[in-house]
This record gives sequence, C-alpha cells and structure tokens, in this order.
Amino acid sequence: MSEEIKVAGRRTKFHFDNVYYNSPRSYDAILLYQVGDLSSGSGFSIGSHHQFCYEISYILSGSGYYCTDDKSYPVQAGDLYLSLPGERHDGHADAKDPFRYFYIGFDFNPSGSDYGSFARVQRMFDQVDLPVTPDKFRIETPFLGIFNELVNLKEYSDVLIKSYIFQIILLAYRNYFDSWEKRYSDRNEADANRGIAYEIIQYIDSNLENGAIIQLPDLGEALGYSYSHLSHCFSQETGFTIKQYFNRRRFEKAVEWLKESAYSITEIAERLGYQSIHTFSKAFRKSYGLSPTDYQRMIDNRIKGTID
Repeated sequence: MSEEIKVAGRRTKFHFDNVYYNSPRSYDAILLYQVGDLSSGSGFSIGSHHQFCYEISYILSGSGYYCTDDKSYPVQAGDLYLSLPGERHDGHADAKDPFRYFYIGFDFNPSGSDYGSFARVQRMFDQVDLPVTPDKFRIETPFLGIFNELVNLKEYSDVLIKSYIFQIILLAYRNYFDSWEKRYSDRNEADANRGIAYEIIQYIDSNLENGAIIQLPDLGEALGYSYSHLSHCFSQETGFTIKQYFNRRRFEKAVEWLKESAYSITEIAERLGYQSIHTFSKAFRKSYGLSPTDYQRMIDNRIKGTID
C-alpha cells in the first residue's frame, strides 16, 4: 500500500496489527497480547498511552524518537526499544525519514510450565533503565517468521509462532544483557550478595508460611540463578548456608504450629517437607533435645499450670 491512511488520527502507510487484549494467547510462560508491523508516514505519532504489558519494538527503517514517562530517546534503524508495564509510552516518526517498526506486546506467566527459563529474563527486563539499544542478533528474522505464519496459517503454525516469540524475547534479553551485566558487575559485591540473600530469605519464608514443600535445589530455577551461586552469595552475606537457614526456619515454624496446635504432628511433618514423621521427630529432637510430642506436652502443661 503506497497511499497513506489515517488510523485514529495518526498517519500510517501500512499497519498489520494482531491484537489479543481480551483473550491473550498463551504460549506456556508467555502471554501474547499484540504483535504487528507498522510503516509510518510523515507526522506519525503512536499516541501517549499507559503500558499494561511488556513491549519490544524493533526499528526496521527510518528514525524518530520514543518516549517513556517524561523522557525521550532518539531511535533509528536497527534499534530495539523496551517498554515496561506501568510506564507511559509514546513515539513520533521523523518528518523526513519516518520509521517502520515491528512490535510485540506480552507478559510473563509464572504458572507456565517453562517459566523458570524466563524468570531471570523478566527480572532483567524490570531493571533496564536505558530502554533503547542497538540490535546485534538479527531480531528481525523471528519477527518476519511470525508475520509469515499469521498470514499463511498452516499445520504447526502455532508451534512455529511460539518458537519465534521465544526467540524475540531471548534475543532482546541478549541485546540488553551486555550493558546490564557490565553495569551490575560494577556494583559493590557485598550489595549484590545482600540483595540475593534477601531474595532467598523472602522465598523460603513466604513458602513456609504457605505450607509449601521446598526443595532447595529448586531455588535456582525459582530465582533465576544457579544454586551454587545462590549458596555462595548467601554464605558470604549471612555466614551460614542456605540449608542451615532453611532448617532453622522449618524448626521455628514447627514450634509455632506446635504451640498453636494448628496441625497434628504428622501434618506438620508433611507441610514442612519431611519424608516421614520419624524423620521430622528425629531432626526436631536433635535440635531441641526432645521430641515434638514431648515439646507439645510440655507447652500444654505450662498452659494448664498458668490457668490453675
């Protein structure tokens, strides 16, 4: 299409827009809200709007500038731009060299079966403070792959679209990661360790509160780091191992539940992830010098003595 058309008052030459706002398409860890290709005309403006999902834009040709909240950033052919949920987003094409850009709007789905592979990506995206970066990995290719499948739907198109979406997000991650890694490696190591140790403590404490069984090696997948790295940071910051902290918190939670008589001893053992009540009782006795049953009896006697 060579003739300019107007969409909502904004001049475009071509706009291939696929919108799933009301019913996002689920691709395991990713929810797709929008994907498209827009060729702008002179005077084109995206229009200021509230960003409710993540959005990756790739400037295929031309130039202009994008806006995040109250800041403007010049963009040109070959640039990526990342918009985050909660931001105000806008963009304007150059009057003489208007841009054409591809875009994808999406969100991460923690309940998706492969979310663990994207947890680190999401955390990194949330910390990017310079939203524009040059593309070094030909992100144009998976964008074109999606458009081709959407125009020519065939058997396995959905599988290929999922693959292209993952490629776009992971290639964007790689593009931003270089500067992100350098910036954060310059931080004081103690500050970095402190932040990771806090994440570990929050994860363990919140899951114990919910009565969720925790397998310590799963911490790596949940927090987006290798378990060995988590262990190193935690011990450097706190002076003891993750397992030592985990066991201490399990015993503290067990004592709390025993005092409240909230659950039976068998239920407490199950909720805290012990293989059997025998294993739990043995560990409890080793830590406190008496069995859970004896401890609960001692608490009951104290309460009765106070009442009498």
